[in-house]
Amino acid sequence: MKKIMFIQNEAHVLGGIYQVNKTLGLAFQDLGYDVQIVSIRNKDFEVYEENSFKQIIINKKEKWNFTYRRDVLNALKNRKKVFRTLNLYIKDYNKLRKDYKNLKQYILKEKPDYIIASHYQVLNGIPNGFLKKVIYVQHSTFNIMDSDRKNFKTLKKFNKKIFGISWLCKATALLAPKKGFIKNYYIYNPVRFKCSEKADVNENKKLIALTRFSEEKRIDLMVKIVNDVFKNKKFKDWKFELYGSGYLNEETIKIIEESNQIFNKGVVSNPMNVLLKSSIILNTSIIEGFPLSIIEAFTCGVPAVIFNFGEAACDQVLDGVDGFVVKQDDIDEYKRKLEQLMTDASLLEKFSKKAKNESSKFEVSNIVDCWLKLFEKMDDENDKS
Repeated sequence: MKKIMFIQNEAHVLGGIYQVNKTLGLAFQDLGYDVQIVSIRNKDFEVYEENSFKQIIINKKEKWNFTYRRDVLNALKNRKKVFRTLNLYIKDYNKLRKDYKNLKQYILKEKPDYIIASHYQVLNGIPNGFLKKVIYVQHSTFNIMDSDRKNFKTLKKFNKKIFGISWLCKATALLAPKKGFIKNYYIYNPVRFKCSEKADVNENKKLIALTRFSEEKRIDLMVKIVNDVFKNKKFKDWKFELYGSGYLNEETIKIIEESNQIFNKGVVSNPMNVLLKSSIILNTSIIEGFPLSIIEAFTCGVPAVIFNFGEAACDQVLDGVDGFVVKQDDIDEYKRKLEQLMTDASLLEKFSKKAKNESSKFEVSNIVDCWLKLFEKMDDENDKS
C-alpha cells in the first residue's frame, strides 16, 4: 500500500488548505492509499468532525505564532524592547528548527511514497532523500507569493530539488517559468461535497457570501454594495445572508442591524444546505487564491458576481457565462452586473444551469485523477534517476 503524506503548518484549522487536504485525503484513502495529514503545530480549536485517516502533530505544545525578523527590525527602528524582541526571535527560531528536525525523523520513519506540501515553510523539514517525492502546492495567487520574499526565497532554494510545484490554475503555471521555476503544474482545488440538486435561483431571491471577514475580503464593501442595491424598491423581496466570522467595522454592523434584508448568520457547517436556498454568491476580495466557496456554489447551481481577484478568477468564473467577473474596484459596474442578474430571470436561470454544468471540473474524482497522473509521472522520473 503506497503512502501519501500531506504536510501543513497547523492542525485543527477550518480554512481552505485543511479542507482541500481532507477532501483529497479521504478520496485517496477510498482508492486504497495509506493517507495521513502531518501538521507542524496545533491550533486553538478542534475541527468539527473526526476523520478516518491519521492526523499527526509534530509539536502539540506550541502554536504557529512567531517573532519574525521584521519584528526585530521594527524594534531597532523604534528603539523599543530591542533585546527582548531579539531574544524572542532567537528562541522561536530554535524551536522551529527543532520542529523541522522532528519532522525529518518522522518522515524517515514513515517513508511516504508521495509528499504534498501545503506551506513553503515545511520544505525545510523534509529530508534531502525525500525531496524528489515532494509536490509543493502554492495555495495563494502568484502575485501574493511573488511579494512575499521569504516564500519566494524558500521556493527558489528548493526549486531544483523537489519534484515540482502545483499552482492554482493554468494562468499561474504559465507565469511561474518567467520567475525561474522549472517544473510547473496546475491542479484545481476539489469541491468537498456532491450535490445532485440545483438551486431554484429565481424562487430563492437570496444573495449569499461564505467567507472569512478578513481585510482582503472587503466584507464591509460587500455589505455597502448590497445595501445600496436594496434601496431600489424592486428588490424589496430579496435578502442577503452573510456566513463567516471575523471583524466588521461599526458602519457595517449598523447597516446590518438597521436592515430587514441583510443578515449576519455566523459560521455554517453545512454550506450545501444554504447554497441550495440561494440565488447568487458574491465575492468582493481584492486578492484571492482559489476560493472554495465559488466552486461549492457552482456545484449547487448558484452563479457568482466577483471582482477580478487574481489569476484564478477567470478559471473559476467564466464572465458572461456562469457569472460576472468585474474589473477590480469598479464598484458601479459591480452593482450594475448584480442588478442585471437579479432582474433578468432568464439570464439568472441560464447562468445557474451553466454553473452547475461547469462544476463537474471541480469534482473530487476528476481532481484525484489529475493527482494520480502526476504521481505516475513522478514515479517514472524517479525510476529513471
